[in-house]
Amino acid sequence: MDVIEKNDSIILKGTNFKSKPVFSSYRYPKFDRLIRLLKLKYGESISDGQPIKGRENIYWNEVETQKSKPVPIPLQPYYSPFYYSMLLVVGSDDSDTLVLTSPMAENVRDLFGYSTRSRKLFGYRRQSRKEENYDDMLRHIEDEAEFVHLTYNCSIRKMDKGWKGTVHLRERDTVELYVVPKPLEYFPMLFINCSMDNIRSLYDNITTLMISKYIPFEYCPYVFTCVIFRPILFNILNNRVEYRQRLPGIDVTDEEFVMRRREWLSRVARFMVSDCKCRSNTEVLPTVSSTFIYRWQNLEELFFNYNFCNYPFSSPRYTPNHCTCKECSKKTTE
Repeated sequence: MDVIEKNDSIILKGTNFKSKPVFSSYRYPKFDRLIRLLKLKYGESISDGQPIKGRENIYWNEVETQKSKPVPIPLQPYYSPFYYSMLLVVGSDDSDTLVLTSPMAENVRDLFGYSTRSRKLFGYRRQSRKEENYDDMLRHIEDEAEFVHLTYNCSIRKMDKGWKGTVHLRERDTVELYVVPKPLEYFPMLFINCSMDNIRSLYDNITTLMISKYIPFEYCPYVFTCVIFRPILFNILNNRVEYRQRLPGIDVTDEEFVMRRREWLSRVARFMVSDCKCRSNTEVLPTVSSTFIYRWQNLEELFFNYNFCNYPFSSPRYTPNHCTCKECSKKTTE
């Protein structure tokens, strides 16, 4: 099976999209407030009404850098009350609602202040039909949001011009909640043009993949887009190239592998001993000093903060030594 098909069979298992969905780490004030409210209400519901804390920032003095200390909370390891972004998923189904994942069931009209009950309880004024108009959000998604496609090749794109016109939403009750099966592992996601069956399967697939990293700090939408953008990381240990898949089973094609290895070596100014372009070709020319370049965790942090997809690299950095390994010879005969 082709490596891309294998990746898709993991991420899209159980779905039947007409075409592959696209993903973006996205923020929108209306949903940012709603997600924070839902997380807070859920946390208070299982912590006797007490606010939930995660990690507190502390300063040893005014000069030193900020450090953090863990604060024991009942919702560890993966539920975090803090919020940075939601994973925006745009599919190809015919759906007239926006679907937001939620750790608990709530009346959306109450949360947005649309219902008579919410006006009485919270003093909201009567809302007009215009309050549920999401044209501005859709326009921003089309013009500004950057999406990662399931190509796994460090590519980012924007939506096609005119995409907004293909989204047909209700005038009332535009937003629905999908109450996740495991609220302690809640992952904030907003779905556009996705059926409920596809939402259930995709949400389950993504959260299962992300939890497998066993790093609660990295259990967030932005990290998922980073991983799909660049599925593998490279390192150099004992003058050999090593690589690591950032999610289990999510790999790249051999051609993409060589391109990304070449990019990494160019960035750290190292040279391959052989011109053999396969994964078993790991030896690099030695340097005077260190046996390793980065720790794997440092590499993760590095690529979360910087985008190297357009990093300029020169022609292949190989020595003149030609080598054809058994793996390459087998491919040639085939």
